[in-house]
Amino acid sequence: MIKTKNMIEFIRNKYVGLDLHNGKVKAFEIKDDIYIDKSIQEIYPNILKDIDEDNDSYWYDLDIMRKLLIYVSKNTKKSLFRHKLYIAIPFEISESKDKRLIVDAALQSKWRSVYMINNFLCSAVGSGIGINEIKRKIYVYYSQNKIYIGLIFAGGAFNVKILEKDYNQLIEMDIINKIEELLNESSSELPEQFTGIKLLKKDLDKISKGWKLEVERKIYLSVPPNFKNKFHLNIGKYELVYLDYENNILNGLKKTIKGLKKLRYH
Repeated sequence: MIKTKNMIEFIRNKYVGLDLHNGKVKAFEIKDDIYIDKSIQEIYPNILKDIDEDNDSYWYDLDIMRKLLIYVSKNTKKSLFRHKLYIAIPFEISESKDKRLIVDAALQSKWRSVYMINNFLCSAVGSGIGINEIKRKIYVYYSQNKIYIGLIFAGGAFNVKILEKDYNQLIEMDIINKIEELLNESSSELPEQFTGIKLLKKDLDKISKGWKLEVERKIYLSVPPNFKNKFHLNIGKYELVYLDYENNILNGLKKTIKGLKKLRYH
């Protein structure tokens, strides 16, 4: 019986989620949960002396990324097939050359394939905001001295603004001003993400109507627990709703991988 279980474990596809957040390496295998939870300095103390939670330059260094991905791969249970990697990347890594660097590092590290999900959307999925609801919501996420403010709607993130400052330095008008920018730039026309795919007419009509509704008068925040008392219950006309922050990236990755497996996306 044990041998049969081991054989099934060996031949099945493995789906690995990786969060490189605040200078930490957290990796899980979808069947076995977290198997790595270390700081980058613990893994490579002599190479990465200047890496800390405020320095995300390792995302743009092919050699460092390759070493980290090799480390994660070597610590994953062996399988007949190379593993598929899902990695949460900073939202601002949008240039194809930067994404290509991560893909190259993954392929050099013997991963079968790599899929990238930006940290803003990933944190929203894992925070409990109700990512798939057909109404526009304002979502605020804090990571590595950056504050992300964007619209969440029907499973996607739209027109995200980034403030490069510590949350302690944030004032109410910072948020209000960014929300006004988002709304002023938000077209009444449905985004191409929905018009460019095949949808049933009833679903397209429902999404179109939802997009044109007034943005929900709530600000959903995913910030560290020690920041939850920074503001009162409201900012301007918006009610504040605090969501999960601890491990929301990991939770978002898990939900995303499970969703893609059900859709047989790959």
